[in-house]
Amino acid sequence: MDVWHVEEAPADPDARADAHEQHASDAETAFSSINVVYATSPQAAADQTRRETRQTSERIHHDLNHP
Repeated sequence: MDVWHVEEAPADPDARADAHEQHASDAETAFSSINVVYATSPQAAADQTRRETRQTSERIHHDLNHP
């Protein structure tokens, strides 16, 4: 898992929704996906994303090995 982009979310809910839509469209065009994480800092967002990815991987590994 790689964190490619971190940015401050717009305070305005409409601007935030527009930004999310644009990022989702860009990701779809690149045959990829986005994961929106709300955190107190860019580093906290990256750390949270890595932690959640690791937890998901561990859960999948467990499920595959313990049917």
